[in-house]
Amino acid sequence: FVVDRFFLALTTKKKNPMAVTFYNVNSASGLKKLDEYLLTRSYITGYQASKDDITVHAALSTPPPSEYVNASRWFHHIDALLRLSGVSGDGSGVTVEGFAPPAEDVATPAAVDTK
Repeated sequence: FVVDRFFLALTTKKKNPMAVTFYNVNSASGLKKLDEYLLTRSYITGYQASKDDITVHAALSTPPPSEYVNASRWFHHIDALLRLSGVSGDGSGVTVEGFAPPAEDVATPAAVDTK
């Protein structure tokens, strides 16, 4: 079975019952479904910008056209937050099929005092 259009699924993982999966977000049907999903939401998951928003934002190859009002509004809002480094939430877990999420930051060990 080949999925050639956007598909949104709420999965029932024990760890995260509200994880969201997006397919083909760069296609017209994918953008339409993303736009519909964002009709009643400000963010992909939760009530603040999170890693889920960064993941979907990074998966979009270009900003959504203005005909996708909700997706365009969301994209430009997340874009502005990223420029201000204001995204701090952990997110609930979102998957964009065919896209690898940004690598996690690697913690740098504290400098050793040589005195």
